[in-house]
Amino acid sequence: MTIKIIQTRFQSHISMQAKGIIILLIIIGLFLIPSSGAAAQDDDFNINVRRDFGYGMGNTIQGRFTVRLIGEEAVVDTVSFLIDDEIFATVDSAPFKYQFSTEDFEPGYHQLAAKVHFADGSVETTPAAQFRFLSSTEANRQIRDLMLVLGGVVIGAVLITAFVQSLLTKKTSNHTPSTGKPRSYGVLGGTICPKCGKPFPRHIWGMNLVVGRLDRCEHCGKWVMTVRATPAALSAAEQLEDIAESEPEGEMHSPQPDAVDEIDDTKYFDEI
Repeated sequence: MTIKIIQTRFQSHISMQAKGIIILLIIIGLFLIPSSGAAAQDDDFNINVRRDFGYGMGNTIQGRFTVRLIGEEAVVDTVSFLIDDEIFATVDSAPFKYQFSTEDFEPGYHQLAAKVHFADGSVETTPAAQFRFLSSTEANRQIRDLMLVLGGVVIGAVLITAFVQSLLTKKTSNHTPSTGKPRSYGVLGGTICPKCGKPFPRHIWGMNLVVGRLDRCEHCGKWVMTVRATPAALSAAEQLEDIAESEPEGEMHSPQPDAVDEIDDTKYFDEI
């Protein structure tokens, strides 16, 4: 007997594995934000360098960036931005900032600073911040290497998860619940296998892939993309399974319309 269960709509919940990957990407993203080159605490003015478009890891940068004066702008008349002690831009109105491209300079280490001209005629030069300018070829190579590392981490996590799942589900692949007895699906709730139509508990080692949870059915043993079913949908699926289990071998029996309709009508998840 083949029973087709209409899958319920998915409510996204990020798994532990996905959360770990997201946290890793956030940490790497923080490293990709270039340093601002802040001055010592007793300095009134310093500069901040922000990435507008391009690559940046720590003080290694490539692309378009904006350098800005940080300090009390009301007392400032003009600001000359310096690279290696040479003026490359002068700004005479607030906000005192200037966008530049690393492609306009030779690759290598450079010192960025600002010479501040005050309204009273005094001049102050901010502490210098050192950056390494990359060529586009070098930046592309570093991005490729970073993506290879991230890809290796993701693939490794998937393989480890699949291995653990295989070990933990090996003993339960042929398990069939007793007919008519109440079933417990655990804290993660139950799901309905889209292959065999039978209900089974969601496993904590299952991997959430955003579009659904990859898990192994305890009945047919197949790896399937699952979603969490409501108690009503699980109850209806249990009734259909009990009917199938109680039939004599080889006898064909059509499922009761009420049971099928109940599954069809409960198309939404309950809360996790």
